[in-house]
Amino acid sequence: MLNQIILITDGESNVGENPILAAKSAREKDIRVNTIGIIDNNKEAMEELESIAEVGGGVFEATHLRDLSEALSKVTIKSVYQTIEEVVNSELKEVMDLDMKELNPTERTKVLKIIDRLGNESKLKCLILLDVSGSMKHKIEIAKKSIFELITFLKERKGVTEVGLMVFPGEGSYYELLWNFTEELDEIREKTNPIITGGTTPTGPAIEGAISMFCEELEDYSIYEHIV
Repeated sequence: MLNQIILITDGESNVGENPILAAKSAREKDIRVNTIGIIDNNKEAMEELESIAEVGGGVFEATHLRDLSEALSKVTIKSVYQTIEEVVNSELKEVMDLDMKELNPTERTKVLKIIDRLGNESKLKCLILLDVSGSMKHKIEIAKKSIFELITFLKERKGVTEVGLMVFPGEGSYYELLWNFTEELDEIREKTNPIITGGTTPTGPAIEGAISMFCEELEDYSIYEHIV
């Protein structure tokens, strides 16, 4: 199972716990935190997102809004293959006391083919974590379209793919689950109502909420601790 969070935002966290600490917690639970920063002349936000991805064992990509769809696919593929490569490399170390880079070209090609196959066939569980704060008002429709295009792309995988969508902030709370993990990717577009933007950017609590979805602890996760 490849567990992935894809965080999409144009701004820096400004309320709640430190998102870098939340990303560290995710990584400790074998959940990769990938980040996509929509470029909006906010250097601090991009630096924060890069740190979140680094600590969360994921991939960071800064992109202009017009290129968001391409960035989403790129980050998803890169993170999946990076995860598998690390696992394969760890096995090589344990069994053969070798690093992939130490293999001869023929053996390395064989290993890379295995990684390619596993990347396409492994079970993928992906939660998209979308910033819907006030600064996203004029970007949200393109963001939604990009998410739908990613889902179309993921449908082509041979492996089982489950996708969920959480937004932050939520209505009266730090985050809100719009749709739970599902393999019925064709139904997602139909079930997604218009998304309302506004409010702060509680990135840390949102990552915590995403972790709870993977850990199946949503019912035990007190929403009253996360009221804005």
